[in-house]
Amino acid sequence: MKFYNRIFLMGFLMVIPLASGATNKDNLHFITDPTLSPDGQTVVFTYENDLWQTGLNDPKAYRLTAMEGIESHPRFSPDGQWLAFSSTKNGGADVFVMPVEGGEIKQLTWHDGNELVESWSWNSENIYFTSDGFNQFTTFRIQ
Repeated sequence: MKFYNRIFLMGFLMVIPLASGATNKDNLHFITDPTLSPDGQTVVFTYENDLWQTGLNDPKAYRLTAMEGIESHPRFSPDGQWLAFSSTKNGGADVFVMPVEGGEIKQLTWHDGNELVESWSWNSENIYFTSDGFNQFTTFRIQ
């Protein structure tokens, strides 16, 4: 198993007990979409339809979003400065971006279809997402 995969798996397995420090552990279910920061020190995941963050050595998880709808598919930019994600805040899933350190959440797409964040370009300038708009499933790039 590659070193990166081992760290990612270890981080994901640590999320389950860590998230219980921020919530009632009796109601802890369905943690999904884990993503590891480029430096391997932070995990962001979806829980209770919002995004949460924890450090690998932090005993608690912290809520990043509290928007209407479901936030999912978080992805760190390669430079570690931004977090892109999908949200159903306005109905269908659209692409949003926010600074990792906190700040304004910016909506990048406004389509009828569902846009799900997949990845970033190597230089952190573009976000790639899939969309089921126009009755077809296609990958797009947004700057």
